[in-house]
Amino acid sequence: MEIDELKRFFDEFPRKLAQASELALTRAAEKIQADLSTIFKTEGRSHGVDWKDLDPRYLAYKVKKGFSEKKLHRTTTLAQSFTYKVQDWKAIIGTPVPYAVYHETGTRRGIPPRPYMQPAVKKFLEDNHFKKIFERSLKEVL
Repeated sequence: MEIDELKRFFDEFPRKLAQASELALTRAAEKIQADLSTIFKTEGRSHGVDWKDLDPRYLAYKVKKGFSEKKLHRTTTLAQSFTYKVQDWKAIIGTPVPYAVYHETGTRRGIPPRPYMQPAVKKFLEDNHFKKIFERSLKEVL
């Protein structure tokens, strides 16, 4: 590598690092969003979570009204609402659905916790996905 090539490489490196970081954050958010979809389809089992069964009276009500028997699937609004935004060196993943937090953490009034966000992020981190995604993104950009 010649001196001019080396200088160009180091001059472009900050821009390329930022580009690789944004690409990696986008891919990471997409991976977590896909995992959230899987968690809802498997009612938590795909990520080692055992969602508590529905109250039998509520289950009977759902069936009578023609809704799905699955947990957290009355209208599928929550399961389909997850979005992400990448900005300022971070990825923000969430939902605009106001009752989402009650299902994630439960309530004092009887809704049991049926976590989805915490297991998705935990598995993502435990499986070291960001490192793998970042390495792949950096190789593509460089």
